[in-house]
Amino acid sequence: MIDRRSFLNASAVAGALASTSVGARAQSRPGGSPDVAVVGAGAFGGWTALSLRERGLNVVSIDEYGPSNPRAASAGETRSIRSGYGAQGFYSAWAIQAMAMWKQRQAEFGRTLLYPNDRIELAQEWSPGLKAQREIFDRLNIPYEVLDRAALRTRYPQMNFDDVEFAFLEKSSAAVIKARESMIRTSEVFQEKGGRFQVARAMPGEASGRTLKTLALNDGGSLSAGQFVFACGPWSPKVFPKEMGPKVAVRRSEYYYWGVPAGDERFSWPNQPAWHDHVQGGYGFGSIERGLKYSPNGGGGGAHDPDTAERLPTAFLIEKGRQYIDHRFPGMRNAPILETRVCQTEGTANTHFVIDKHPDYDNVWIASGGGGHGFKFGPLLGEYIAGRVTESPGDPQIDELFKLSNKPDIG
Repeated sequence: MIDRRSFLNASAVAGALASTSVGARAQSRPGGSPDVAVVGAGAFGGWTALSLRERGLNVVSIDEYGPSNPRAASAGETRSIRSGYGAQGFYSAWAIQAMAMWKQRQAEFGRTLLYPNDRIELAQEWSPGLKAQREIFDRLNIPYEVLDRAALRTRYPQMNFDDVEFAFLEKSSAAVIKARESMIRTSEVFQEKGGRFQVARAMPGEASGRTLKTLALNDGGSLSAGQFVFACGPWSPKVFPKEMGPKVAVRRSEYYYWGVPAGDERFSWPNQPAWHDHVQGGYGFGSIERGLKYSPNGGGGGAHDPDTAERLPTAFLIEKGRQYIDHRFPGMRNAPILETRVCQTEGTANTHFVIDKHPDYDNVWIASGGGGHGFKFGPLLGEYIAGRVTESPGDPQIDELFKLSNKPDIG
């Protein structure tokens, strides 16, 4: 568990990152080659490229399929942001700062990306994680309520709470995010501000001692740069099999969009809260254009190749989802599935991100291990990684948390 000093330090540092001037400038390399090449245009790489460009660096962003492509961990219509992380107070503090930065970027981007909503965690008892989370919310002054079954039935009558004793409710620190749109717009703004984007598969190329000189591209060409950031998500074990293969597991998950009844807004944003079900399992959001979203537990088994795996739902999880919707949402019993999605996440054994220099190179950074929660920190992670690359002052405790060497091997 991160102690009080750690997560308060995290909050202070994140606040400093959030206030970084987008007009900050850095000296570019002579000769026309980019200062930094960022491999991967997802939640880690896309935001990092934009933040580096805003610091005045000559940056090229490279992705083998394009931003928010269907294979990406950051693809899909929606993701969520929340402050509830059980005993992990560091991420609660970071989520507060990330939410503020999302709002700033939404205003800059000129389109609606955030859909603030209630978020409820359904439970039958106070687990150690929920107890710690309540203490963290108190310390960070994050608004919350604890609703018993009667209060839940009154507040959200569209849901069945017969098997729920209480819920932990976040009131102002949660939202649904338009994931696909946000990553496409991030790349667009990066290019509007002078960054260069290229579709290519890039692997480490020529090196001299502890300096990587080039990227090897799939067309046989190469690209040189002063520094390299590999934000490859579920491709990290392929790019660095020795370093990341033992540290990151790539898992698949499934989620479905269920058709809401005609003329009935009970199951749509903002009337339907986001929820995390500690009783029956899974999580979901109210309908925003596509239907009520629900992701059942149990989709994380087995290896998942982000290049070759087919994104087809499994009959077992579809049936599990149907049973859940029938139980938790009586008014949607026998509702049709309108859309299905299969995505993957790459997570570390201790759930913390990897943001660290490559052990063999002084000018190569690895940013990976987003798991199921990296996306929500996107704007903040971009600033943090850009700060590390440009050697801006930071917090040694946070840097230590994200070190590659601190990650145990995946069991």
